[in-house]
Order: sequence, then C-alpha cells, then structure tokens
Amino acid sequence: MTVPATELLRRIQECRLRVFTTSDVLTLTGLARPAATQALRRLAVRGLIARIKRGVWVNLLVHDLNPWEAVSHLRAPWPSYISLYSALAEYGVFEEIPHIIYAFSSASPKPYQTRMGSFHIHHLPSRHIWGYEIKRVGESLYPIAEPEKAYLDLLYLALVPRSPIKLPPARFNSRRLDKGKLKKYAARFKFTPMSDYLLAKHI
Repeated sequence: MTVPATELLRRIQECRLRVFTTSDVLTLTGLARPAATQALRRLAVRGLIARIKRGVWVNLLVHDLNPWEAVSHLRAPWPSYISLYSALAEYGVFEEIPHIIYAFSSASPKPYQTRMGSFHIHHLPSRHIWGYEIKRVGESLYPIAEPEKAYLDLLYLALVPRSPIKLPPARFNSRRLDKGKLKKYAARFKFTPMSDYLLAKHI
C-alpha cells in the first residue's frame, strides 16, 4: 500500500497532528514503515514538516505551534517537563528569557538542536519527577513545572557536584513563589544542601 505525500499531508492536517511520530502515521494510514518514512521524508524536503529526532516529526503548517510541545516527545517513553529558567521566566520569577529550552526527564541528559529550538533536557531521578502540570495554551499542550518546583529543580541541579547549571542569581521575584509550598516541596526532596541553601537565603 502506498499513499502519495500530498494525501499523507491532507490526513495529517485533517487529524490536526502537531508533533507526531512515524508510528502515529502508521496507525493513521496503514502504511508499512518504509513507505511511511519515505512519504514523510518527501514532505520534509518540501519544508512542510521537519524531523526533530528519529521517528518524531513536527507539522510546520501549524500557525500556533509552541516549541515546548516537543518536550514530551524528545525523551519518550520517559516523562519530561519544562523547568529551570524556562519555567521560571514563564512565571515571571526571573526576567531574562532564556534562548535555550530547559527541561527535566528521568532519562539520561541530552541536548537537542531542532527546527523548534535548542533543548537542554537534564536528568532527575524518577523519584523527583513530580510537581508539574499539563498546560494548555490555545491548541498547544505541554508539561511544565509549578514555579516552586522549577526553582527547587534549579537548586537541586546547581548544588550537585560538577553541575552544568549555576545557582540562581541573587535578584529574582520571590513574591511569585509560595513560601509554604517551597518548604513543603523542599522537604520532599530530602536533599540537605538544598535545605541549607534555603535557610541561608531566608527563603
């Protein structure tokens, strides 16, 4: 069975696929994987879709596509979510908007350079993959940490020896953080350096 690239694009648009996998296309069309991959590559050559990792594609015709939608796909099947400076800037805790999209996953850390942006996905033990929600903005859905969890994620990573992340700057909008939730969430981490840091900063 074959499906012309134009017909495949029609089905992708009809089903409102935004970030999707080759397996999604197999289910949608009944194509064999080699035929589906060939049709997807033809669409990519025409600049209608783009591959962001092996077997994962983005529909470039979506007008309101949010790069953060890719996060849950990049390290699948492990859970991932937006955190660190990306989430903190979104909530107004930090003013500077990073040009890199920061996220956490229970998978091994890995950077991605894609048509949707640059992603730095860091590792957290699975016991710390919590404190995030699925946020909807228009048609886009993406997982993002609560502001308190994003701040504590930053402390946790920065306080680990040989970390690629630095401690947060002294000036930030602490009023955007719920102090009670910070204390509760920090206790759940059970990470002494984090508790000591918060105590020293009177947070």
